Amino acid sequence: MARNRTMNPPQESATLEESAPLRRLGQLIRFESGLLRRAVVLQAMQALSYIPFYAAVGILIDNILRNEALSREDQHFWLVIYALGNLALWPIHSWFTVRAFARSQEIVRAVTARLRRMLVDKLQSMSLSFFTRRGAGALSNQVTVDLTKVENFLNQIVGHFMVNITIGAGALAYLFWLNPTLAAITSLAVPAQIGIIRAMRKRVALLNQRVQQSGENFSERVVEFIGGMRATKSLGNEDIAAAQLGASIERLRAAGLEASVTMRWVMMLMQFAGEYLGVIVWCVGGYLFLEGSLELGALVAFSALLGFVRGGFNAFFGGYDAWMQARPGFVAILSILDSQEIEGFRDAPRGVRPQGALALRQVWFRHPGVEEGTWSLRELDLVIPRGQRIGLVGETGAGKSTFLDLLMGFYPPTQGAILYDDRPLEEIGLLNLRRSVAIMGQDAFLWNTSVRENIRFGRPTASDAEVEAAARKAQAHEFIERLDQGYSTLCGERGGRLSGGQRQRLALARVFLRDPAIVILDEPTSALDVETEARLQTDLDALCRGRTTFIVAHRLSTLRGVDRVLVFHQGRVVEDGPVAALLARPESHYARLHALQFGATADA
Repeated sequence: MARNRTMNPPQESATLEESAPLRRLGQLIRFESGLLRRAVVLQAMQALSYIPFYAAVGILIDNILRNEALSREDQHFWLVIYALGNLALWPIHSWFTVRAFARSQEIVRAVTARLRRMLVDKLQSMSLSFFTRRGAGALSNQVTVDLTKVENFLNQIVGHFMVNITIGAGALAYLFWLNPTLAAITSLAVPAQIGIIRAMRKRVALLNQRVQQSGENFSERVVEFIGGMRATKSLGNEDIAAAQLGASIERLRAAGLEASVTMRWVMMLMQFAGEYLGVIVWCVGGYLFLEGSLELGALVAFSALLGFVRGGFNAFFGGYDAWMQARPGFVAILSILDSQEIEGFRDAPRGVRPQGALALRQVWFRHPGVEEGTWSLRELDLVIPRGQRIGLVGETGAGKSTFLDLLMGFYPPTQGAILYDDRPLEEIGLLNLRRSVAIMGQDAFLWNTSVRENIRFGRPTASDAEVEAAARKAQAHEFIERLDQGYSTLCGERGGRLSGGQRQRLALARVFLRDPAIVILDEPTSALDVETEARLQTDLDALCRGRTTFIVAHRLSTLRGVDRVLVFHQGRVVEDGPVAALLARPESHYARLHALQFGATADA
């Protein structure tokens, strides 16, 4: 008997510790520890090769320009040496700079690529309910916009922060050697700047979270706006759709503006605390110069190098700004990576292939998040032999699609068990199950690739000849040959370059190519003309022969040749039997539906 499984709710971002996201990002960076060590060494050499340009200014002023003991010729000589020394140092500094940049970019791109792969792998394993609940807009925002913010933060930290901090630390050490008093004054800005950050941290975090939520809402609206364009235009409601999207744009604008202006005020306060030190340094340094305890060249060099110290501070606070923008999105990404709302039983022994026999034993199902007592399916006790052809009938919302979702393992039963060839799903494995199933729905999904590759998606190892044979069986070969590039023609996004009937036929060819044990047909010929549908019906009969087949029927005429009909009503199978037996009972649901459809046709 299969064990019941429940899907745990995802770990929401609010439950993460304050330091957890940054620590997790550090773990990702540590995967590239070899690159990181090389980058740190190169950036340290970049910093050390930069400081002499400015440190030498003080020596030039005090020891050469203001040295009365040197003759004019000696001063000229040392000026030339100074110029040549700088000229010789630049290639060395440039080499370290470019190599350090290259290593830092390798780290950033490697970490970002790893994070993208982790997201894709995780999303592949998530349950169908996860995608239904989160929505395409929010997920696409996290995979694109949020990841871009994380990448920007990594660039800020690895590409600029480490360099500026290294240069700033080296410059500060040199400043303490030049004049400890002035260097100590320089350090007074740090407590003030840290105090500003602590005072504004919560407000900045709240505003960036609001930007994150507004961005997700905008992405969701854009997905709806584009996906619903046909319906919008057919109803003439472009102004309403534009107004709805415009409201989302306005919320995103307002949230982004408030966050940006607030962060700018924070940065200005911190910049004031740092930049005003330059004024104090000149005042104190000027006093020391006037008192004869500090040389003019040392003061000039000190002021020049002070810019690098401020650059180190600014790099730290710039990294803080970038992190505050990236953090909400990274937390949202972590909520996906940490989510337990995943499909189970994906792994299974090799060579296991379901043959099509199914059994449902007291299956009850309630969609995740729906209140208790609201059942989508109830008391399903069914035995379906291998190779049986079954029609699924019932009004919209009766439970037909949910029934098929359970058979496909998109959801686990809330109660009861589903057996495949007398084995539970954990022994079969989701991948083995789904590789034995082919689905043909009303809305055929096509990728933006060639016709050949769209058909081959049914069986990726198929040869071109097998692809063409499947297209012939689906009555698709002739129209494919008439396309500009034949089987190499691109289908467009979601197959937008093809008509609805053409998309259906390509999807049907995919089913023929797959050679499945279980076939699910959801009105596969609904978009075809009567003549083509009649031709395809013969091929469909051949395809379904010997395979367990489920046919979702909105038009009862498509149930030709079924062995059995399951009639769904409010989540229950209320009738089960051959067509003839159900029609023999005039009071049955099926008989009433049959009379309604064919009676209306006859009257017309």
